Amino acid sequence: MLCVALGLASALPGCAGGEGRARGFVESDDAGPPSEPTTSFEDKDGGAPLIPEPPECADEAAQQIYVVATDKGFYRFYPEKLSFERVGTLGCPTTAGTFSMAIDRRGTAWVEYTDGRIYAVDTHDATCKPTAFKPGQTGFDYFGMGVALNSDAPKDGEKLYVAGNGLATLDTKSFELTFLGSLTTGRSELTAIGSQLFAFSVDSGVVTRLNKATGASEATHRTSAVEDLGGFAFAHWGGQFWLFTGRGSSSKVTTYSPTTDQSTVVIPSTGMLIVGAGSSTCAPLTPPK
Repeated sequence: MLCVALGLASALPGCAGGEGRARGFVESDDAGPPSEPTTSFEDKDGGAPLIPEPPECADEAAQQIYVVATDKGFYRFYPEKLSFERVGTLGCPTTAGTFSMAIDRRGTAWVEYTDGRIYAVDTHDATCKPTAFKPGQTGFDYFGMGVALNSDAPKDGEKLYVAGNGLATLDTKSFELTFLGSLTTGRSELTAIGSQLFAFSVDSGVVTRLNKATGASEATHRTSAVEDLGGFAFAHWGGQFWLFTGRGSSSKVTTYSPTTDQSTVVIPSTGMLIVGAGSSTCAPLTPPK
């Protein structure tokens, strides 16, 4: 469920969680990862984390959609109210722009920037930490991001998937990419409905269900959200896909229901250009009653 950075959208692929945050953080103020990353979350002798990991789906905030705009404003989006709440401004130690984003079940947003680096952002207050991710792994310079459950049982965990030069997984402890297979979806962002992984191609408006092991297309849906230039983002909530597309200074929000095969523009203009979005697998799978 991530998005595309302004100015790069016409040429580069676009975003959506992780598996935890006990490892892989760097404490340096420098944006680049050191040769031996350290972390304040884990005991130096390999014992229990000094700061316990937050529980999964701990509060209502973990169930909403998050977006980031070109001004690096980080927002919580409430689909039921069609309203945005500004959480804060991203202060990650880089001058690059935001490119893609995914949200995990513990309330961490994994945000990719246009310098190819990934930062961990707390969805409660928008505070940012660099990670040990090394750009350019397996030829993935830029990519969309999304998290999917490993099975229909949340206890089996989840994985962060990326769509760039094919489909890959990103381990959020080692920060290593594992290539899975080729993609035919073009410039895409990712999201999931439970254990099912989907790609959104903004050039065609097509949403594709992907085979998580190979990247092969298993089913396609055509939406009205088409934008050949500009920013785009993709998230799931309540059994519907939420598509953020736009150019210039504003994005519109379109919902698409795979059940009814219907696209609806629910917000014609947000007043900001959204270039990243994500929802965790804590988000409801069906519309609230």
